[in-house]
Amino acid sequence: MSWSEALICSALRSFIIAFCGTVIAVIAQAWLRNVAPQRKHFAWGFLLLPFFVPSLMTGFCYRDTSMALVHSPWLREFLYALIVMMQTVPVGVIILHFSPPAETSASSLYSAGLIRLKLLERLKLLLSSHCQYRIAAFCMLFLLSFQESDLAALMQASGWTEWMFTKHIGGLALGETIRLSLWPVLIQVPMLVPIVIWLGKDSSTRNGEFAPPREVKFFGQLFVIFWVAIANVFVFAIPFIQMIKGTMVGIDSLLQQPSIFRELGDAFLLATTSALLTIIVAAVVFSNRNGQSLQRLRIPVLFFLLLPGSMGSLALGLLLAGIFQTETFQFAYDTPLPLILGEFCLILPKALILIYCLGKLNPAGGEYWVSLLNQSQVNQHQRTAKELAWQMTGRRRFAILVIVWFWAYFEVMLPSILAMPGLAPIGLVLYNNLHYGRIAALGAKLALMLLLPIISAVGYLLVRRKLSKLSHL
Repeated sequence: MSWSEALICSALRSFIIAFCGTVIAVIAQAWLRNVAPQRKHFAWGFLLLPFFVPSLMTGFCYRDTSMALVHSPWLREFLYALIVMMQTVPVGVIILHFSPPAETSASSLYSAGLIRLKLLERLKLLLSSHCQYRIAAFCMLFLLSFQESDLAALMQASGWTEWMFTKHIGGLALGETIRLSLWPVLIQVPMLVPIVIWLGKDSSTRNGEFAPPREVKFFGQLFVIFWVAIANVFVFAIPFIQMIKGTMVGIDSLLQQPSIFRELGDAFLLATTSALLTIIVAAVVFSNRNGQSLQRLRIPVLFFLLLPGSMGSLALGLLLAGIFQTETFQFAYDTPLPLILGEFCLILPKALILIYCLGKLNPAGGEYWVSLLNQSQVNQHQRTAKELAWQMTGRRRFAILVIVWFWAYFEVMLPSILAMPGLAPIGLVLYNNLHYGRIAALGAKLALMLLLPIISAVGYLLVRRKLSKLSHL
């Protein structure tokens, strides 16, 4: 397959994934509005779970399956596209759910059709209706599927990322690699514009108020439930079972590896540094001290903030590798700086969107009551204020920190390109070894890698709860 054929294949596949995924996301968002309040948390949890399953887990499960389909390339491509679509649809739902009410209603569009407005005027009305949010969701799904590289390399799915990764590993000159990688970047840039416009809109009413013009009927709801169930089976349940089987067989050989704790330590330090840097910058963007919040920033500034991460990990890593091999920046090439900068650039757009959406879930007037209780001289009131602050903002900030850390912790493409000599985070070691097949010891190592963030997060919550109880004594 030539370079141009790989680009066309990726673009066509991403278009199909984005189109089908947007249709599913529209139906799923309407279905969520009809879910009973006491069940909505479970509905959100099952819907979002496939998105948070790391590519190492799906790659561990489907690597051998992909190799077995070497004589059925179309079936392998279908399996890869299906997994990617299952993991990206939740992002489309999030964009639709946190979109503000449209400026043009469905009845206005209908009236415009009756009075036969000019085509340009009708197009303007269409772009100011709920269709603009569906376009933003489509573009986001296109970007996520087009730039996906980790699973594509493990499953050897046809496309520009697998082609570029193979050539890069095979010794293609870095300058030529960077030159070729500019083409997929140019394809992705126009898709970024609707997302930037979506982020630049006034979000004062953004709290899941957007809904499609028509409610989902019974068969639509049945389809969404079936889709969510199948996505969780293919993306989470089957890989999880395969990982547990590998853990049971390979735990003994894992314990005999003295480097495992050093690999965990490298991954933990790298993820912590990248996540803290990302959150600090995102906090500055949202800080009220500088008189700006994300929705008030100009579109070009938003575009500048989102552009590096929208390139995808492969193109971004190759670009940074080229920059840090120049004479000006070569002094930092053998340091952790290129990798930390790369993870920061990659995660920042997702972190900004995450903070922007979750920031709209604050109860109105809650901060005012917390400030009043804090001013009280009664200790019980102050303890109540701390607990209310945790319920309103603390839990959300903790969730943001965990999710951003999780993204940095499981990033594998950037370390494979930018990691300095001697730095071997466990994700990179797993990713390199998975290219040789599904080995039992790798399942045990993957399970151990997953346990670290879970134990850390649960441990913090238990300690916080214990300290909170002691303060009330």
